[in-house]
Amino acid sequence: MRHRGSLPEQERIARSKVTKLLHDHPFVAGGLVKMARMCGKANCKCARGDKHVSWYLSTRHQKTRKMINIPRQWEKEMFAWVKTYKEVLKQLDRISQHCLERFLTASKARGIKDS
Repeated sequence: MRHRGSLPEQERIARSKVTKLLHDHPFVAGGLVKMARMCGKANCKCARGDKHVSWYLSTRHQKTRKMINIPRQWEKEMFAWVKTYKEVLKQLDRISQHCLERFLTASKARGIKDS
């Protein structure tokens, strides 16, 4: 394996960001969905059309898609966790693009044609 110093600067920066994010911040793979619902009480405001709004985490848990209700006191924290996850994915995509470029360059140098 090559030393990190031989990698392009943008790739080194992306790798450092991923490492720092994974070390410093919790994250969760998924997305947040805002849903409005009715509680069923006859005298509630939702019976007149003003539905209750809450956030759900859409994610995979034990191989199945789940919609997990996020309690109000966790909303801010869960938004940060999902944001961290999306930033990790963004940086991984940048790293992947650099690796792909290295591969394509090496393939051309060896005379391997891409199809």
